[in-house]
Amino acid sequence: MANTGLLSLCTYSRVTGLAVEAGAGVSHVTSVCLGQTQREATYRLGVAGGFLSSYLHILLMDSTNEPSALKAFKRKPVIHMKKQCCYVSMDYEGDLQNQGFHHPARFQAPDGHCIIRHKERFCCPEPLFQPELLHQSSPGLHHLAWQSLQKVPDHTKGDTVGNIVLSGGSSMFPGFPERMCLELNALFHDTGCQIQVLASPESGTAAWAGGSIAASLTSFQQAWMAKGEYEEHGAEYLHRILQ
Repeated sequence: MANTGLLSLCTYSRVTGLAVEAGAGVSHVTSVCLGQTQREATYRLGVAGGFLSSYLHILLMDSTNEPSALKAFKRKPVIHMKKQCCYVSMDYEGDLQNQGFHHPARFQAPDGHCIIRHKERFCCPEPLFQPELLHQSSPGLHHLAWQSLQKVPDHTKGDTVGNIVLSGGSSMFPGFPERMCLELNALFHDTGCQIQVLASPESGTAAWAGGSIAASLTSFQQAWMAKGEYEEHGAEYLHRILQ
């Protein structure tokens, strides 16, 4: 067993850095130092792909599209639409105010209806940075990343901020890496830290790929946990055997 943040870093050939994971059910930020996860520097955000799909459906229902066509819209086509058409804005408030940035995109539903989307394209992923749009009081992913980096030891902070890796399907929205970098640079603007956000075309499966890499290492053998040990001690035992 291994922390998914560490596995995501393995995909990028890193053992020190910050993993920003935006998956289907939940999002996390995890600081890792020389292969050891920093538990006190790990944060969770209850906004991820599933919530964004539901939010997109709500946005479409509130748009100028035909409500009758959208009411019967199944979840799977909404997910396809989200992946095909949505992107992260570099200036959310500005784009909302400027109609010229509401670039339309067409999506044909299974029943033949052609749905034209405008601002919904960049409104859908925005709760990753502004969870209050989904009535959540948590800070956005960039703020959680900043909070995590505050707890990193000073002697490793340079390596950590220079190795911020992205993973999970919700990190694959066009513009997500650039927005994350933009927000973090704004938060660190007076610190002298050099922010580097690493994104891969395979970031959606980064944790899985990292698990494959880690399991092939001889050093990983010490992390094996027997079923009986897990049943006796629970998931907390993992942190003890990895120390």
